[in-house]
Amino acid sequence: MTQQTNTLTPAQARGLLRLGDIVVPGDHLLPSFSQAVAASEADRMLPYMSDADRSSLLLLLDVCGRLPRSAVRALVAAAAGWRRTPEPAAAALRMAHIGIKGVVHSLYWSDLHRLGIHEVIGYDARIDEAAYERSLGTTEEER
Repeated sequence: MTQQTNTLTPAQARGLLRLGDIVVPGDHLLPSFSQAVAASEADRMLPYMSDADRSSLLLLLDVCGRLPRSAVRALVAAAAGWRRTPEPAAAALRMAHIGIKGVVHSLYWSDLHRLGIHEVIGYDARIDEAAYERSLGTTEEER
């Protein structure tokens, strides 16, 4: 069952958490997907997806929210192994793999809740205009 709204149902939110924790289980430095509270931001991206992509994602999340975790893990493994699968099944698995990884990684690595993920990986997207201007030099000869 899919929906045309831009919010996740409880089953879809549960499915996103299951997928996320399989793809990003966390370690001693980084939180798991669910610990990062990344799934709470999913509603922000849904309005920007095409109707077809959104409905496919919501269907996938709904299914994953209803399946046991072991089945979701098997689905993620099958999608990741799409290269070993004959067509046309490989095409469906490839699209599932792209969708799973894209949604999970976009939400997680954005670190919207500022849990320190960016600091751990050394990501700093600040624009230091003064340093940029210094790198250009002040005269034509310095440039």
